[in-house]
Amino acid sequence: MKMNNVKEMFDIIEKSNDICIAGHKAPDGDCIGSVMALYEFLKPLNKNLTVCLDGKIPFNYVSFVDEYVLSKGYDGSKYDLVIVLDCSDKERLGKFSDILNNAKKTICIDHHKTNMSFADINIIDIHNSSTGELLYDIIESAGKEKEITKKIAEYIYVAILTDTGKFSYSSTSSNTHKTVASLMEKGIDVAAIDNIIYNSKPSNVVKAYIDCISSINLYFDNKFGIAVISQKTLSDYNVEMGDIDGVVEFIREIKEVEVSCVLKEYNNNTKVSLRSKNDIDVSEISTKFGGGGHAKASGFEVNDTVENTKKIIIDEFRKHFGE
Repeated sequence: MKMNNVKEMFDIIEKSNDICIAGHKAPDGDCIGSVMALYEFLKPLNKNLTVCLDGKIPFNYVSFVDEYVLSKGYDGSKYDLVIVLDCSDKERLGKFSDILNNAKKTICIDHHKTNMSFADINIIDIHNSSTGELLYDIIESAGKEKEITKKIAEYIYVAILTDTGKFSYSSTSSNTHKTVASLMEKGIDVAAIDNIIYNSKPSNVVKAYIDCISSINLYFDNKFGIAVISQKTLSDYNVEMGDIDGVVEFIREIKEVEVSCVLKEYNNNTKVSLRSKNDIDVSEISTKFGGGGHAKASGFEVNDTVENTKKIIIDEFRKHFGE
């Protein structure tokens, strides 16, 4: 993280009046937590703030989002500044991607190594566990840590907690734990937050989850596991795609599995989520298909049916597993 970029970021914020804060489509915990933390951090500055997130907020994050602040769609408004968080390329902004074309200045804050550095100022640190942790470092390095309220601390904790897999991923560092300790000193209730995110699944979501994991197939001596979240499952159990979380991690928990994959079926394409627990860098595979992410967690989209996408993915991993 370059300190000059951080200084320039706060200088631009100070000079800007109309500011848009945006995250990637189908927002996850890191995206939601980071976006809402920055929104709360900037509120006391009395700026005209707009928040853009493309996609329904999953049930376990609703209590962390003031939904009245979320834009329903982009109306062509112009901004002095657009700040994009947890987003590796502008296309991932979804229906809000055009906001970058109507901004005097743009800033990107992210921790993905596949980030395209598409903004005027790019604060990228691939060694951070999450965008939430990076945002905390930015605030702290600017000498503004005292401005972090309990609510901001809760949002940053949500971002870190979820993107580290409850502090289990290799990206979790000693700095991650130090950051969380500082957040806890703000008075946040980590047990309550954990319960909301991980222990509050409605029964229909649980049934949909079970339906998904029942579709798991294992290949290449059980080294590669794959499952499907279909539109039929969503319809049968009246759930949203974002509600069914953790299937790809569940597959990775299987002893023999080295790479897990979940195919999410949409109307016109298929979203692919990959996880690795050994030496295979799944971000390289995702980049090959126009996506990105981390070595152990990445994804991409294919403009094809879920059945055809499954064949493509199996053929791709056949190369890696030598069969």
